[in-house]
Amino acid sequence: MLTVEKFAGLYKLIDLIRKAAVVVLFAFIVGSMGFQIVLRNLEWTNEILRYVNIWVIFLGAGLAVKHSEHLEMTFLCEKLFGRTRRTFLRNVRLVIVIGFLIVIAVAGIFKTVSAATLHAQAFPISIGWFYLAIPVGCMLMVMDYLLILLYGRHPFVDRTPTMEDPAC
Repeated sequence: MLTVEKFAGLYKLIDLIRKAAVVVLFAFIVGSMGFQIVLRNLEWTNEILRYVNIWVIFLGAGLAVKHSEHLEMTFLCEKLFGRTRRTFLRNVRLVIVIGFLIVIAVAGIFKTVSAATLHAQAFPISIGWFYLAIPVGCMLMVMDYLLILLYGRHPFVDRTPTMEDPAC
């Protein structure tokens, strides 16, 4: 089996870039919306913020995968199949999710290429840059799901207990 240490540095760099991008893009969204409220005449904000939101959603979904924050129906699986088959069912679910993410990433690549020549109405930038969030975000989620599938849990998540209520 591959050891985690072989690609830990590369993963941490990718994860740092992903976290920084989410913070910067979300700050851009908040700042632009603030300017829109105050100035009331920024025509480009609605369109661009919709596209920037795509990046925040796909990059944030990858962070949710890393921390196992996506919705799971473990209660139903335990009642139907018992705890003995939990690992098998989890692995089947992960393989199905990875397959769907790869399909979405491939479709996103086609959409990005087809939208590369289109420009936003209110801003001179290619819409392809915004559609690029779909394959990039999906492949980052595939990377995290593969790590969970291979190691049983995400190897780069700090498991130290916090004072935070787990139900929140």
